[in-house]
Amino acid sequence: MYYKSCFILLIFVSLQCFGCERTFKVGVGTSWPPYVMYDGERYYGMDIEATQSIFNQAGLCINFVRLPSSARGITELEKGFIDILPSASYNEQRAKIAYFSAEYRREKMRLFTLTTMDEVENLSQLFTKGYLFTANPGAYYGEELADILRVERFKDNYFEVASLSQRMELVRRGRVDFLIEDEASGVYYKYLLGYQQLRIHPYIVHDNGIYFMLNKDAFNPEQIALINRAIVAADKQLKMIEQKYLTQLEPLSQAHHF
Repeated sequence: MYYKSCFILLIFVSLQCFGCERTFKVGVGTSWPPYVMYDGERYYGMDIEATQSIFNQAGLCINFVRLPSSARGITELEKGFIDILPSASYNEQRAKIAYFSAEYRREKMRLFTLTTMDEVENLSQLFTKGYLFTANPGAYYGEELADILRVERFKDNYFEVASLSQRMELVRRGRVDFLIEDEASGVYYKYLLGYQQLRIHPYIVHDNGIYFMLNKDAFNPEQIALINRAIVAADKQLKMIEQKYLTQLEPLSQAHHF
């Protein structure tokens, strides 16, 4: 019986070694519910499960690596410390340093505020009125905001703070007027911290696809094709994962009309 158990274990180890010729490192930053969360050494959340599902479907082995901050993700990817960066928005500058997978989910960036709910035609109107904004360092919020921040007189209206709870606190205290944040994550923290008075402004800052950034030295065209096919094949499972986490937000969002 002992020898039989050892034989089975050896087969399992051999299969694992054969199946994982290389284990790719996936970089994840600070806690960002409902996408990335931690329970001790356990990683979980919408993007954690989506990444596991897609790369399992592609037959590629992965290991999650916790980064000191989300802002470090692209730097560590470029240096080769990590191979994969999930939750990535596409832009031309990023495409110069990494490959992009197919889109695996969408992201909607909104404005959380106590100040004004007046409808505007563009974000520049709010900057022109002198309102102050806070956002996550290293995040991409679309070309509209990027263009605004190239204007010298608007740069002092924009403050980057790494902690989402601290960014929300700045809005609650009236230190800044608007928090720019992913809608689902903002709703999660709004109720987790008891900031029900924060409202979502009707203007949508950015509605875009979310991708994996892939280190150019780590992946070849065949592997990227595998990942993209896996994203298509996992579509139903990805929708189930997304629904599971968004359903957890329903009791919170029912108190707020988007």
